Amino acid sequence: MNLVTDNDMAEPLKTQTSCFMLAGIHVDPMALTLTAPDQTTLAIQQKPMEVLQFLVQQYPKLVSREQLIDVVWAGNHYVGEKALTNAIWQLRHQLQQLAPQELISTVRKKGYRLHQPAQLIDPLTVAEFKEASPAPVDAIRSLDGMSQMQSDPKTPSTTDVQHKSQQLFHRSNRNRFWLVMLLCTVLLVTAGSWWCLTKANPVKEQKLTHGSGRAVFPTLSDDGRYLAFSWRKFEQASDLYLMDLQSPEQQFKQLTFTNDNESRPVWGRDNRYLYYSTTTAVYGRCQIMQLDLVTLSSKKLASCSRHSTVYLDVSPDGRFLLFNGSVTDDGRSLYQLDLQNSEGQPVALPCKRNCQHRVRDVAFSPDGKYLAMTRRGNALSEQIYLHELATGEETQLTQSEEDILGMEWHPDGRRLVYGASRQGKRKALLLDIQSGSREDLGVADFAGHSRITPDGVLYFHRLNSASQLAYLPLQAGMAGALFPLTASDERYESPDYSAARQAIVYVSNGSGYMEIWMAAPDMSNPKQLTQLHGIVKNPRWSNDGQKVVFVARFAGEENDRLTVLDTNTGQLTTLATGANSHRRPSWWPDDQAVVYTSGNNLHRIDLASGQISRLTREGGIFSRIADDGSFYFTKGTNQGLWLLLPDGKEQQVVSGEQFSPKYAWTLVGQDVYFLQQKPNQLVLSRFERQTGKVQQLQLLPAEQLFPHNTISYDPQQQRLLLELAAFPRADIVKLEHPLLK
Repeated sequence: MNLVTDNDMAEPLKTQTSCFMLAGIHVDPMALTLTAPDQTTLAIQQKPMEVLQFLVQQYPKLVSREQLIDVVWAGNHYVGEKALTNAIWQLRHQLQQLAPQELISTVRKKGYRLHQPAQLIDPLTVAEFKEASPAPVDAIRSLDGMSQMQSDPKTPSTTDVQHKSQQLFHRSNRNRFWLVMLLCTVLLVTAGSWWCLTKANPVKEQKLTHGSGRAVFPTLSDDGRYLAFSWRKFEQASDLYLMDLQSPEQQFKQLTFTNDNESRPVWGRDNRYLYYSTTTAVYGRCQIMQLDLVTLSSKKLASCSRHSTVYLDVSPDGRFLLFNGSVTDDGRSLYQLDLQNSEGQPVALPCKRNCQHRVRDVAFSPDGKYLAMTRRGNALSEQIYLHELATGEETQLTQSEEDILGMEWHPDGRRLVYGASRQGKRKALLLDIQSGSREDLGVADFAGHSRITPDGVLYFHRLNSASQLAYLPLQAGMAGALFPLTASDERYESPDYSAARQAIVYVSNGSGYMEIWMAAPDMSNPKQLTQLHGIVKNPRWSNDGQKVVFVARFAGEENDRLTVLDTNTGQLTTLATGANSHRRPSWWPDDQAVVYTSGNNLHRIDLASGQISRLTREGGIFSRIADDGSFYFTKGTNQGLWLLLPDGKEQQVVSGEQFSPKYAWTLVGQDVYFLQQKPNQLVLSRFERQTGKVQQLQLLPAEQLFPHNTISYDPQQQRLLLELAAFPRADIVKLEHPLLK
């Protein structure tokens, strides 16, 4: 046995375009297909195919993970580690469907080995060579590199072979030409068929709600007749409503009547019960509820996480309810409730893989054997995983998503439809879990959809995400009102003003990508500062107006990076913090250090030395430092305003009842201005640092503002800069799509 150690030099991948046979499976590297003897054909992605080719070339050697990453991912171990695991899983998953025996084995902590040799099929050259030589030549040759053609006494002379080789060369070229022409014809026919399909079955959209407010998270009953959804009318809490799809002209039936926010309903399998989450206004205390549609009575089933979105799903047999919740010490964040046990309590399901990333959305496969789940690594990364219920094993299905809102299985059990944010725009995507291919369905502002019917119909809510910038004047005697700074189809977010530079820095997708921009105070003379084509968030000016610190996730990476931009030279510097998430950074008064969040505590990193020091011990997620050096910070929603004393102690200066925001606050001279949340209201308030008093100044339109975003102060014009929801409305839409049939 030839054992390949981790220190061996990895041989380069000899890209093999010819087909080969492996355990009776026809493998076509060019077409990326695997075909069984019964002509069953499965598609496979490029990287798994390259992994298979290298294992074939190295047979019967043991191949280490390091070798595979060096060869297939060009030594990029950061990306390759997870990508290789996914590639091996996909190979096994596809091969097991075509061959009964295991073809790839894992040697723990060492690598992988192919169980059988492969045989190369080269029909063009072998067929031509048979014509040129009287010697019998098999059309199948070993790929293991060990067997060689033996000389034959009947082999033609060198001159004959050269002459025949020239004939072979010309014939082979002619054959390859016609092969290329055939492939082009196939592509044209395929494209024509697709065009005819889309013309015959165009995408159809029908808006089902037209009222005020936000109608979101539609869920379809098992019999396909009723659609339940959450509807929040302006200045009111959200309630659940029911739509009869057989009588769409009828008025929607209201199902809940509380002052709490009811959301994300899912149906029980008997069509009698709805399960949903409810949260109290402001404090966000969360409960999982069951609603009886016959009596309209609700009962509490369990408590759930505070201040977080709750996702639910019911198993295909109707027995279990799953929902995401708080993270346990061992990384569990998915809970199961037995609906057949009236005394049962939620149980945190064991976690074997990816436990550092909290579970968000979850969806049972139609056969109940798998879960599709999303896990969020940080604010800039959320990916889909396939979780096998019998073993607890997980496979990552996506690599570069940022924010996923809505995920459901297709009835075929092979595909998923999900909504994702791409460069500030929400798109509908169709994911094949076997091949890994993704298709854009071409539906704008797609989010929170229902299950998919067998005839390819689903219901989703359309949420316009083109946020804009606005300002709120603070001059004495002026009537408070929000004034727009932008009004565009493009997205604007995270404004920060520099008095030294007299400019606003912000994030926008005006270039087609979410990038850092700067503009004059009236938003004239916009200038794009970055061209990263990744994901950027939360820019903040240095005090001297020369640099901007922000959080970025670059293409092919999962963790975000704390990044500093020199606005004069364009130079970017990534700060080595060792953290995978940094939230919303700020500057030290002398601009020689940056403050960021890691592990729910504030840290300081020195720009020159890279030295890191921990600032808070009992929680801290956002800070601002006053001109006199006073270090103010927040610990979370409804946890008040805190002061970090020179000796490192933490002092609460405003209670959680009076100070609700974690980010929506800023320093204005000797005061702190903030957006205080009240039931269905948002109030501009002021904390006077010298007197300790809190004053409510102005009632603001809660539906138009984002209470979880930062605000910035412009001292020259005495105004607050805010992010504005340009279209605070969402409607339920029926979608019929040819790709879903």
